[in-house]
Amino acid sequence: MGLLNRKIIYSFIALMAISTLEACKKDFLEVTPKGVLVAEKVSDYNQLLNSLSTAVMPNLVSGDEAAGIEPYFTGETLPENQKSFRWENDIYLPDATSMEWTMIMQMIYQYNKVINEVMDAKDGSEEQKQSLMAEARACRAWGYFMMVNFYGKPYNEATAAADLAVPKVLISDVSQTKFTRATVKEIYDLVIDDLTASLPYLPTALTNRLRMSKPAAEGLLGKVYAFMGQYDKALPQLNAAINDLPGASIPVGLYDFQKELAPGGAFTPISPITGPSRGNLNIDQEVLFLRQTVNYFNFLFSGVVLNTKAVGLYLPGDYRRAFLTPNPFADFANVYPNGMLRTWGSGAVNNVGVSVPDIYLLRAECKSRGNDLAGAVADMEAFRKMRMPAGEAVIPAAIAADKVTLTIFILNERIREFPIQGYRWFDMRRLSVDPVYKSTVGTTHTVYDMNGTVKGTYTLRPERLVFRIPLYIANANPDIPQNP
Repeated sequence: MGLLNRKIIYSFIALMAISTLEACKKDFLEVTPKGVLVAEKVSDYNQLLNSLSTAVMPNLVSGDEAAGIEPYFTGETLPENQKSFRWENDIYLPDATSMEWTMIMQMIYQYNKVINEVMDAKDGSEEQKQSLMAEARACRAWGYFMMVNFYGKPYNEATAAADLAVPKVLISDVSQTKFTRATVKEIYDLVIDDLTASLPYLPTALTNRLRMSKPAAEGLLGKVYAFMGQYDKALPQLNAAINDLPGASIPVGLYDFQKELAPGGAFTPISPITGPSRGNLNIDQEVLFLRQTVNYFNFLFSGVVLNTKAVGLYLPGDYRRAFLTPNPFADFANVYPNGMLRTWGSGAVNNVGVSVPDIYLLRAECKSRGNDLAGAVADMEAFRKMRMPAGEAVIPAAIAADKVTLTIFILNERIREFPIQGYRWFDMRRLSVDPVYKSTVGTTHTVYDMNGTVKGTYTLRPERLVFRIPLYIANANPDIPQNP
């Protein structure tokens, strides 16, 4: 398929995405007019927690593992993705809504409704009500954890009480018109309080990936502590999450990639056009809590790829290489320069909720940082045996014996595991305030043509580790200070 035909496809996709953005209301709390969304019974509140909203996240191509490729970068990549790749100040136009802000805050509105009202529902047992309120609080914690990592500075104990984050909205009232930004500390405190309070009432058995379970909340709480640099507090929560996984009533755990890429495996059939078949997150056993984002770079878009350095992190036998291709979409006669590879095989979505691989890798990182090198190595080698031949899974002795080197190895494993999925951007943020590992954060994005000639270079400024408040929010709410 030629560039012209692909442009038609991408133009249609872009039009659909823009239409969705423009359909969102300017007030980020406007889900329905006040008084229309009526819930009275426990079943009504239960239904409010069943929805799956698909948000467009701005950080997918912001990580330092990415490179741009012309002519696809400017010819096919959506403008907001180009701007986030270039680390520009404002990603969206002044009259365009921001999906991540709007969608997450609208989800928080629904969670608040359950939290505020379910205990007064007309029917149902006290146990049912407590469980639903706990689930809503844990879901709200996920929403605010995402928001604080988009719009607040990376957590720094010395400055978190003064650094501004996002408005802390705790009631489901769309008539609110005045908002102020809570601090990073206040939002993290809310997230921890919500998760801690919810844990005793959440179901231990995972029965539905759309719903919050105890192991998902434990994993999320562990991640929150890790992002705060409190690895000693993170480790028990991550351990608890992993220990609770066997109680699930649906398949949950790590995939053995060798098995699943073989004939009859979960990732087959392997299409010569779109790669392995891993696009249905509802049945993906590595999804513990499903909140998905549109990601066309795993599917159709050809303009942002893994750069040469990131590709070099994979060993030759790594089965995850099956999810990487040297060719632009449907231009199989062309090969990316300098060994760069495009991600494919995961459909047009990826999970930004809670994932099993994330929990395992965070646990290994916490063990390494806590000087349990043997424990970290054991975790990593067990994980890697699910991703590559046993011989390649072994961590070299020189790496295994050194805390800093081993931790960097684990951080690089996260790049190998989550390429062009936005995970690296969040890791870059937390590492940027880490005195030992901040040097591992890349600060350059490069755009090449198909011959490998550099067409543009962009430098990450420290202030752009935080996204600016979307202009339509800032313009409509003058009491919300803008980020630099």
